[in-house]
Amino acid sequence: MKKKGDAKAHPAAQAAAGAGEMMKKVLTVGLGSVFLSDEGLRGLMSDIKLPKELLGGILDSANKTKNEFLQGLSQDIINRVSEKMDPVSFLQEFLSRNEVELKINISVKQRKPGSDKIGE
Repeated sequence: MKKKGDAKAHPAAQAAAGAGEMMKKVLTVGLGSVFLSDEGLRGLMSDIKLPKELLGGILDSANKTKNEFLQGLSQDIINRVSEKMDPVSFLQEFLSRNEVELKINISVKQRKPGSDKIGE
């Protein structure tokens, strides 16, 4: 006799449990896409059996979302800092109070005879 709470007894319960696990993985991938590299995402997605084309589409979408998120975040930070202070007047004040010293060292070396490539 099958028990009421037994997932094997109810195919709908199995499907719901599988859907719950899939949603956990999708949310993890969604949040991970902001903070993980492509390789990190591929490793995370390796548990989910998907066709390569679909996986590529998900990774492309994740990269686009990550780029949009980071661009929006950086723009928001710049706007908030600009609201609190004027960068031009800050730089003028900084330069008026401080001496800036810039040192540049450039060396030019002759190529070895018979060398066609730069850096050889």
